[in-house]
Amino acid sequence: MWLALLATLTALPPARDAGPPPRGLACLPTWYAGEVTHRPDGGWGFVVDGGAFVPWRAAGTDGAAGEEAVDLESIYRVPYVPGPIVTLDASDAGDIEDPGRVRIEQLFLTTYGQSRDEVFDHLAKVRFFGLRYPFHELAAEPLRRVVTRLEAALEEDPKLRPFLTNIGGTFIWRKIARSKNLSTHAFGIAIDLNVERAHYWRWQRRGEPLKWQNRVPQAIVDAFEAEGFIWGGRWVHYDTMHFEYRPELLSEACRETTGPRGGRDAGVNQAR
Repeated sequence: MWLALLATLTALPPARDAGPPPRGLACLPTWYAGEVTHRPDGGWGFVVDGGAFVPWRAAGTDGAAGEEAVDLESIYRVPYVPGPIVTLDASDAGDIEDPGRVRIEQLFLTTYGQSRDEVFDHLAKVRFFGLRYPFHELAAEPLRRVVTRLEAALEEDPKLRPFLTNIGGTFIWRKIARSKNLSTHAFGIAIDLNVERAHYWRWQRRGEPLKWQNRVPQAIVDAFEAEGFIWGGRWVHYDTMHFEYRPELLSEACRETTGPRGGRDAGVNQAR
């Protein structure tokens, strides 16, 4: 038996033959609970709570149309580009992939909590322009830094205040509209600003061509993006009140020197 086991282990290629892990994978332990690993039969991936292995690239995928497999590389397939607000062409939205809309739920469940009660036990309170809101303790400090930036921006432009008061909210345990997947609000890592000053793609009249709209000022977007939050206004399927903590999409440490593979996104959540 021992000889057979030794022969099996000897036949496995050494981990060093795999080379370094992809940068987008290697940076994940900075923010998510788990460990980067390489398996001879599964390639690079991320081991999350309970020993589940989430592959960097699902076996057999090549970006071909019709692929349904979800893998970690999908997170980065459409780069999230911060900076100046850009008017988006939504005329052919059915074929457009929104940056940041691929969410690997195993990462959130392992890092932030497996149930409503578990997430709730790890909520902190963050003061956001007059009121305190629940936010996950792992994302609370970044949100506090956003508030500090916004307070400075308000001193220069008081007209920003209506966007930051009477906000839509933060933590609520719920699924994404028309989806079986949990919203990032369920993990306490998302915040909706003033709904009355926002636009959401599902509010458009049925049958009308989708048209991107936005009123949220650049200074507000800059403050959130500087602290690792992505903005729903970067999506053709826009949700301009919505910001969620996704630092892996904004970190230089996660970006590959070559562009991600193309093809259809799998597991894209086309709602918040």
